[in-house]
Amino acid sequence: MADKTTTRKKKKIDGWQEKAKLQQVYVDNPYYSKSHDGEGSNPVKIKASVNIKESAITTLAARKLIDDSQKEAADKFRRLWEAMGGAGAGSFDYSREPVDGGGAREPLTERQIRAGMELKRAQEVLGVRAYDIMSKIAGQGYAIQELAKTHRERTTLTDYLKDGLDELARTWGYANRGNRRKSA
Repeated sequence: MADKTTTRKKKKIDGWQEKAKLQQVYVDNPYYSKSHDGEGSNPVKIKASVNIKESAITTLAARKLIDDSQKEAADKFRRLWEAMGGAGAGSFDYSREPVDGGGAREPLTERQIRAGMELKRAQEVLGVRAYDIMSKIAGQGYAIQELAKTHRERTTLTDYLKDGLDELARTWGYANRGNRRKSA
């Protein structure tokens, strides 16, 4: 007689989805050295396990739906977004009464100012709608399924995202503008 614990199916919790799915992908070798180029023990890319459910960008890159330049542009957008503190710089609330020992508000750092200027430039390049999509998916980490329910909406949203990533990749120099050939 089979053990009941091995034959029972696991219960699924409503609304819960597994957040980790590892997949082998090729990534840049952090120990690559140009002085040892061409040796078998010094590859430019190595295999690594990556959680492809970490973000929508990682999932698209692992499925080869976006290229390396688009992934780099999304990573830069995310770094800039996080440098700004997510939604950008906060303002002082004059309606609140100051409390002793509360301390002064921290001023904006140079890094935050540069990130804000770069995000403003990205908004001008992308436009309002594409920037909103980019900030939700690449910046805040929303999944595409959270923003779009039907297959058609998801496809359209993914196309907007990929077009925006193309523009940012060209603007930030990760991809050429089509007037130069890629060197082998």
